[in-house]
Amino acid sequence: MNVVFILSDRHTATFSGCYGNPITRTPNLDRLAERGARFEYTYCLSPTCAPARASMMSGRYIHEIGAWCNSFPYTGVPKGWGHYFADQGVLYTTVGKLDFQPEGDHGIEDERLASHRHSRDVTTLFREETQPRYPFMQGFCKTGPADSLRAYQRDIGVAEEAARWIIEDRPEGRPWVLSVNFQHLHRPWLPTQDLWDHYDSQVKLEDLDERYTEDVDHLHPFQQTFATYSGGEYVTLEQVRRGVVGYHGAVEILDRNIGVVLTALEEAGIQDETLVVYSSDHAGNCGEHRALDHGGLTEESIRVPLVMAGPEVQAGTVVETPVSVLDIFPSICESLGLALPEDKLGVSLWGAARGESEPVLPEFALCQFHATGYPGSGFALRVGEWKYVECVGERPMLFHLEVDPHEMHDLVVERPNDPEVTATVRRMRQMLCGVCSPEAVDARAKADQRALREEMAESGLLEGELWKRGYEREVDRMVPREEFVMEPKVLV
Repeated sequence: MNVVFILSDRHTATFSGCYGNPITRTPNLDRLAERGARFEYTYCLSPTCAPARASMMSGRYIHEIGAWCNSFPYTGVPKGWGHYFADQGVLYTTVGKLDFQPEGDHGIEDERLASHRHSRDVTTLFREETQPRYPFMQGFCKTGPADSLRAYQRDIGVAEEAARWIIEDRPEGRPWVLSVNFQHLHRPWLPTQDLWDHYDSQVKLEDLDERYTEDVDHLHPFQQTFATYSGGEYVTLEQVRRGVVGYHGAVEILDRNIGVVLTALEEAGIQDETLVVYSSDHAGNCGEHRALDHGGLTEESIRVPLVMAGPEVQAGTVVETPVSVLDIFPSICESLGLALPEDKLGVSLWGAARGESEPVLPEFALCQFHATGYPGSGFALRVGEWKYVECVGERPMLFHLEVDPHEMHDLVVERPNDPEVTATVRRMRQMLCGVCSPEAVDARAKADQRALREEMAESGLLEGELWKRGYEREVDRMVPREEFVMEPKVLV
């Protein structure tokens, strides 16, 4: 058996047909789910690119490897997928975005069309500030119809190169893993006019649910800070609606590119001998809970799709137990008959994908956020129907997602004296502290970020990187450049 692992960027699970969305057209993903296993509640490791990918590739939690934010990309330490596959004689080929440190030894034998993090997102090194990210807001508001697929040409090229590799370059007589990495679900979303018209007619202002109109005062203090940072206070409800329209269209374009890869497997005659795994590095908000960007720890930013299909996978399987993208590498290893390295975390989902009656599944899924917009480190722990969010320096949050999937009712606030709530908070914090000390991790993250900021300031790199992101530096503060500043709007 060989493996094709398709990884998108910023795909929120609920924006796809197979996850129950009646609007988003994702026929290729839907067919993949029909002939395979779909994991209903899958969580990323961080709602930002570089740490999410570093954690996934290394098989370790973010706090263990110090990949705190987009200023700390994967260096190749600790050794990850590429090193292990090479040691086992498995060809590991990647096509498209990796987002690693360019000069690191990533262990990948064959990188194609790779993009790495040549420029650090230094805004994450100013954690103590609550500065609006005006360029992000402007990008969100630029969403609209385009006269071509120009914005998606890189992903189209990735799909074509992956298809060519499958048909022409895949090795014979040697096991292989092909990673196909798409990146263009970041704003602005610029689908073609026909896609825009279709979704524009489907998404009505009155259909935007309570998440889109939530009052800022109703949010947790950390979420309020993230709403300011990401721009939820600076847009109108119509602009949010247009963002949702554009995101639907961009997801359909992503699905078409996935279809190119799946069609290549069919044309090569190897669909029945290839395991296909689809997921995303993280998800992202489109205005829900007054957030316009990925980051924060709401479901819209951390719950991603996970679908497996191929030999031995039981068609139509749906797994309700929460899992993590950390479980993908162990699953691929087991499918290839490889033992999981002792230093790697995660649980193989292969038994669940095959429809075993009592498969081994993870006890919990953990996501972390140590970047701009959250004053302290945030940890989201999903256990069964419960979601606990630890906010270092502030009160925690607790949601009963089975009855409150939109996270509108923080039980720490609404039922503070309820014995079930207090017991659940205590139990889930104990589980989290069994993994790490939130306070110690927060202190380490901030110390590393301060140290990198000082190093980049001394080298003269900091001001240039801030300028690229719409800021000037004034002593130890970020000052928004005048041309990017936006006026707050009333959400109507």
